[in-house]
Amino acid sequence: MQYFEIILENGHMGAGNGYEVRRYFRGKNILSIISKIKYIPRVKKKHTTTAVKFVRAINREDYIKGKVMEYDDLYLSRGFCGVYQCPICGKKFQDVFSFRNHIKDMYGVHLSLASYS
Repeated sequence: MQYFEIILENGHMGAGNGYEVRRYFRGKNILSIISKIKYIPRVKKKHTTTAVKFVRAINREDYIKGKVMEYDDLYLSRGFCGVYQCPICGKKFQDVFSFRNHIKDMYGVHLSLASYS
């Protein structure tokens, strides 16, 4: 499995208007990831690859940190109603402390709590 950091143009703000968002993916190769992008909500021009602005291969630790940091973007956040879901195994947590401990114990990634208060 390979890990990638991709900057995508998101939209639903009208023609020519949008914003860039940093997303993290894992897959066999970059072509398999780009084929998945067609089905991601909020991506501008899904039927083409013009939504992809930047691609970079990353390591597993950066992938895990990036998936967890997606909670900070309210537009992408999957932590609705105080529920945090692990981006790797899918386990759900009711509080940020047990979520952080799970990430640290299972994957060896240390997260700061400053951005989650």
